[in-house]
Amino acid sequence: MDRRQGSSRENSTSLIGRLSEKLKYKNENFSSKISLTLDDVNVLLNELQVYQLELEMQNDELKTSYLTLDRERAKFVGLFDLAPVGYFILDYLGVVEEANQNGIDLLNIARPTILHKRFQSFISPQSWEDFYNFLHRMQYNDTKQTAEIKLKLADDQVIYTRMEGRAISSIIVTDVKYYITVIDITESRNAQQVLKETKERLEMTLKASATGTWTICSETNSVFLDPHSFNIMGIRNWEFNGTITGLIALIHPEDRQQVSNQLLGAIHGVKDIGLEFRIITQDDDFKYIAAKGHEIKMQEESGYFAGILSDITERKRLEREAESLKNDQQKLILSATLTAQEKERNIISSALHDSICQLLYGIKLNLESVERTNYLKGEFKNVNALLDQVIKETRQISYELTPTVLKDFGFVAGIKEMAQRTSTDHFHIDTYIDSAADYLRTDVQLYLFRMIQELINNCIKHAKASKAEIKVRLHRNQVSIQVADNGIGFNINTEQAGHTGSGLSGIKNRVYLLNGQVKFHKSKQGMIVTITFEKTAELSM
Repeated sequence: MDRRQGSSRENSTSLIGRLSEKLKYKNENFSSKISLTLDDVNVLLNELQVYQLELEMQNDELKTSYLTLDRERAKFVGLFDLAPVGYFILDYLGVVEEANQNGIDLLNIARPTILHKRFQSFISPQSWEDFYNFLHRMQYNDTKQTAEIKLKLADDQVIYTRMEGRAISSIIVTDVKYYITVIDITESRNAQQVLKETKERLEMTLKASATGTWTICSETNSVFLDPHSFNIMGIRNWEFNGTITGLIALIHPEDRQQVSNQLLGAIHGVKDIGLEFRIITQDDDFKYIAAKGHEIKMQEESGYFAGILSDITERKRLEREAESLKNDQQKLILSATLTAQEKERNIISSALHDSICQLLYGIKLNLESVERTNYLKGEFKNVNALLDQVIKETRQISYELTPTVLKDFGFVAGIKEMAQRTSTDHFHIDTYIDSAADYLRTDVQLYLFRMIQELINNCIKHAKASKAEIKVRLHRNQVSIQVADNGIGFNINTEQAGHTGSGLSGIKNRVYLLNGQVKFHKSKQGMIVTITFEKTAELSM
């Protein structure tokens, strides 16, 4: 368009020049007698018409150019003023030559006050050096430059901004203009500061509470552990490959299944995770770890699990100590109860043996004396028989209450003597007793005797057995007692056995005091009851 305008302008100048020359020539010779002919006039008119048309065409082209320039200017003025960021044009000294409306609103000052004022006057003193470095970098680099600058407004309000700009040089070397954009990032900067402070507080809280954070993405099979988690678990970050499989490999073998089940449950819809597991440490020890988490759903994205984990080794140790103390207290109470029972039995046994039996003997002797004095024959036969039966049963009860043979001759003799006393024509007991049982502690021997005594009584009263077998074996620091019979057994299961009757409850109590186990097994031949416990130094004499 500019080239066409130039050529038209040159043609017009040339034509006007020629016409002027002709008119000048004609005027100079006008005084002469030579006059213009009709052809000369027509030529001049034609040339004038051509000149007129060319001038009109040039005028139309100029109008079109001005309209195009106005439209382009309006477009760029609209972009300049309505842009969402502040635009500023500075000269080489930093004086503001132009600013858009957003820039004016950002500085909160009138346009006339901004124009022809040094932009440095709006810069906070703390950012002067950064701003001059920004201008310097723009001047000596062709690429866009960026800087974060603090501005100080008229009301002493300080805002954070991000500036981007380039320097444009004109033909004159010294004439440099800086085109910069200014974006208010105060809100973002404050949010970052709040986030930073929150993160620091969280880090301090996690460190003080010995708590770590973790995330699990089931789709990618990935696990993220923060540095606190590595410290808590006692592992180094290069020892963990960041997968669920790798995490499970670090867990104690006995706990892996329950962890896998929980993670599978989370994959299939469980919203919360609560785990307690052991981690094998470098020195082949282990730590107790508690992990809690919740599913987090992201919009238009797959969810993941996030949570915290903590070291509960000390808590577990205290729980074990508390449980141990509780067990010790229960054992002390139970032992005291059984000791009190034995004392009561001794008292009753002594009363039966030393008092009741003596009185019964005295009655029997008096009756025999009356019978001899009065020469009676057979009148007191039935009475004497009943007295003999009462004396025998009283002595049997006294023995069951306090087995004197056990005290005087030891465990082996006590069990054999009990088997001999209890055996009848319809019920026979076989015994196989390891002689090493006599070296168990006295109270332990009494516990075993009472348990065997109760089991034999059950064989007689409930199992309807005709035969029983008692085996006591000591092998490799383990004591095993087995009582078997050929009866019908019990009609109750093992769990009910500990709660039915004082006899079986007494057996369970004594097994508990010995830290042992009792098992009831019903076979085709009858019932087998097995009691086992460790023969520790505390249980031996």
